[in-house]
Amino acid sequence: MKRILEGKSIVITGAGAGLGAAYARHAARLGARVVVNDVRGEAAETTAEAIRSAGGEAVASAGSVASWDYCGALVDACLTRFGRIDGLVANAGILMHGRLEEMREGELRAMLEVNTLGTAACASHAVKAMLKQDGPAAIVNVASGSQAGDIAIGGYGASKAAVASLTYTWAMELRDTNVRVNAVSPLAHTAMAETNMKFLAQQSASREVVYTTLPQADVNAPVIAFLLSDSSVGINGQIVRIAGDELSYVTHPMIAEPVLKGRWDDGSVAAAFRDALLSRQHRLGLTYAR
Repeated sequence: MKRILEGKSIVITGAGAGLGAAYARHAARLGARVVVNDVRGEAAETTAEAIRSAGGEAVASAGSVASWDYCGALVDACLTRFGRIDGLVANAGILMHGRLEEMREGELRAMLEVNTLGTAACASHAVKAMLKQDGPAAIVNVASGSQAGDIAIGGYGASKAAVASLTYTWAMELRDTNVRVNAVSPLAHTAMAETNMKFLAQQSASREVVYTTLPQADVNAPVIAFLLSDSSVGINGQIVRIAGDELSYVTHPMIAEPVLKGRWDDGSVAAAFRDALLSRQHRLGLTYAR
């Protein structure tokens, strides 16, 4: 196994279990020194100890990425322990279900604070250190196919759509620097995913992309490792989807054809929808671009 992350110092959030733990263990096997974050201190230490027991280097850091100050302390912990930060995987996230009429303010705020604010806070602190260093550095955010919308996970999808938008923006801002920013849209059998699959199976809605089984979390880890490694220099601002044996990009928002031109008054707008746009509506939910 080629150790493509040899000597890299990497922070991975939400790495006490599931996908984050898989990312951390795989990165360590490839030579990375890892700061393992989780809101549950015991879980973070369990992952870190597993890495150390296998001969790797890891330190645990317990705290919630919903705290901007804690995210700064998390990055500082990497700098203090390993002297630099070469990679960040903003993986920590939570999911709560609820249709529009069932939404609760506290649940929506919690998802936005962990999934969106937490990603932004960690990246903001990390990039300040990365820009002062020599050599390539990488930020890998975690988006989701739910950014395209799905029944009863509007709040979660919105928080992940914001992560996608932040990824595009940061990639533009940093494209002339040593830091690149990408995101992944992973799929794995985790506690969160299993709960979501069971919930969605109960909903009466057709969708083009349907998952009946989920791969193990480890399937996603090589993609994360590649995006953290110097082998991915030149890849910037992309959302990479991993779905079992499928590897692809998720399209960026685009202006769709046809682009109609004219002087838009009440009558011409109505005619445009009747004659051209009504039949060209885009499918709801996650779909394949064809």
